[in-house]
Amino acid sequence: MGENAICVDMISGLPDFILHQILSLLPVKTAAQTCVISKRWRHIWETFPIVDCCQLFFGKHLDIVNPKELGLPKDVRRKIFDQRVNFMRYVDEKLRCISENDRCVKKFRLVMTLVSVGLFPRVDFWMDLVSGLNVRELELCLTLGRERFYPMPIRVLASQSLTILSMKGCILIDCSGMGDLNISSLVELHLNGSFIDEESILKLVLSMQSLEVLSLKGCLGLTKLKINGHKKLKKVVYHPHTSLRIKRLSIDLPNLEECDFVVSYRSTKRLAFTDVVSPNLKRLSLCGIFIDAKSLRDIFLSFPRLEHLSLGESVVKEAVKLSSSILKEVYLRNCSNTEKAEFDTPGLQVFKYHSKSMSDLSLNSVSGNRIAELPLPSTDRDRSFFLELNNFLRNNKFQELILSVTSARGDDIAFTTENLNRKLLPRPFELTSMKLVIYAFTSEKYADLLDGLFENLHPKTLRLELNYNSPMHVKGLLKSLAAGPEPNCCQPENLKCWRHLLKGIKLGNVRGFQAGTPLDLCTLSSLNDFLDNWAIEARKLLDSFETVVGETLSFDLSW
Repeated sequence: MGENAICVDMISGLPDFILHQILSLLPVKTAAQTCVISKRWRHIWETFPIVDCCQLFFGKHLDIVNPKELGLPKDVRRKIFDQRVNFMRYVDEKLRCISENDRCVKKFRLVMTLVSVGLFPRVDFWMDLVSGLNVRELELCLTLGRERFYPMPIRVLASQSLTILSMKGCILIDCSGMGDLNISSLVELHLNGSFIDEESILKLVLSMQSLEVLSLKGCLGLTKLKINGHKKLKKVVYHPHTSLRIKRLSIDLPNLEECDFVVSYRSTKRLAFTDVVSPNLKRLSLCGIFIDAKSLRDIFLSFPRLEHLSLGESVVKEAVKLSSSILKEVYLRNCSNTEKAEFDTPGLQVFKYHSKSMSDLSLNSVSGNRIAELPLPSTDRDRSFFLELNNFLRNNKFQELILSVTSARGDDIAFTTENLNRKLLPRPFELTSMKLVIYAFTSEKYADLLDGLFENLHPKTLRLELNYNSPMHVKGLLKSLAAGPEPNCCQPENLKCWRHLLKGIKLGNVRGFQAGTPLDLCTLSSLNDFLDNWAIEARKLLDSFETVVGETLSFDLSW
């Protein structure tokens, strides 16, 4: 560009609603920092329709209910107190400014630790202001000590603009006037770690004639759940508190399409499917229950339109036998004692198997995406394990493998290619995709891990997940992967090793790199820089109490 060229800020000239959409895609802290760019961006931030009031933006220890009980020094406790005061002043000023200027708020989120009941009136005041802002989505995440709860004002629920309500740490028991409320706009209600009794939840649901999603997770006060007659409810999620025993579950909803039930792990009480009436149910997820042949038959008799079935953390007393002509998706997750499972499901499209061991499976469906998610065992990681893995994936025609790697200090990979006679091994099984998720790998024998996998499996795509603990392990795997074969690693009388069979490695989906770039020493150096920078950014996010979002690097392998 010439010396007299003028740089035009075309982004700032975009309409407000587009810039608001851009901010909604950024982390809250990053979005807030845009207000220092210019007056234009300060206006954009002040009119941003998503208001996120999270106490952790103001201090690291504001989630502590009683700092004195933890023995923190007096000066630290004073600092925490001042940070709490600053946070509450910020919420006061933010809501008052929005209310006085009659601005639109689509979503309001409050994350706060209430250190005493004396703060309840202040939260009540905020809720009154929020009720007058035509908020569509309200999320309250409140923490109180000693199993106390914030009494949620019933009048807040009557806001005609509210469509999604999420509450944690609240209590809803004053329902004497609830029958007179007409909560016609609420579509989703999520209660997590709150308190509500059976009578209140029944009155609440019946007053919400537009409700489509009801989620109850870890709520105290509910030892039984009865919901009947609601015509619009499409999804029910019920995860009772671990300290409660379910006395009764009764659901009769004609248009219910999805159920997600979790009971106390290995509960001796079986779920009676005759108590759940829903002829249109399509998705069912069960966790923590006993399953036997009769229970499985009851599932398909009770729900003739069932297309998606998930069984997780359940105790299976005998061989699993599923028979359905319309079932499209099955997910078995950590079902203990499942030594054998047989599926007469010709229409099955997706089969996901997640377990600590490899069961005897039998599937008669010809097509379908089959995904196996298994852990790399902490012990016995020798040739027999990788051979068993080959046979398990081949016999059940899995297309994808997700392998999680976690090891303690002293654990090691026992696989070695020394004195390996490849003529005695089955041919490598071809996979569409193999994903490695590494949480800890103390042995750092990356070449041995790759030898054990690729001597038995030939994936077309290798995916490596980036999480907070994995960058250094991903670097070690890529270094070993790019090393190439040794000139004399294969004996003349033996078959070629996987390194000689591997024709090439190219980058697939890697942020900042062009797809199809060969993995060579130059590319490896750039990838190492990328991983180092990713780790630095991850640490910054954790220090700022923001979520570290993982990403996956993919590489295309040609054999």
